[in-house]
Amino acid sequence: MDRDETTETANLLDRENRLIADVLSHFRSLVILATEPVNKTASAGQAAYSSMAMEIETKGLIKATEDLLQLTRLLRELWVVGPLRKPGEGVAEVEQSIDTEVQDVVSLLNKLREQSRRQMIEDGGGHGNYVVTSPTEEPADEGNAQWPRGS
Repeated sequence: MDRDETTETANLLDRENRLIADVLSHFRSLVILATEPVNKTASAGQAAYSSMAMEIETKGLIKATEDLLQLTRLLRELWVVGPLRKPGEGVAEVEQSIDTEVQDVVSLLNKLREQSRRQMIEDGGGHGNYVVTSPTEEPADEGNAQWPRGS
């Protein structure tokens, strides 16, 4: 089933219209029941029926209003977050975004490491270079590979 944006929009608008009609219908019935004239021959059973009918219409009005609020929450969520994507849709863009963010974080970490290393050299007397070797490389001289002396 192919769902395009216009169909989803039409479905949401149709749902909104049905909910508003439901609210108005319950409200109309409630007003009619509340303003129904009481004649001299009214019995306790009629009063009980009117009371029960008003209670039912009130509960229906509350339920329809809650459904309308749920729809507004859904619309806000779709507006802020965006609609759900189909499986595999937009994966390349997300991966590219993640890669860019990772590169930014790694760059910041490298800058912080470099500042820390410079601070260590300055604290050690201000002379020497900090040499970084990969774990697979074997240093030429154990003592000299990590902290060579000299400028």
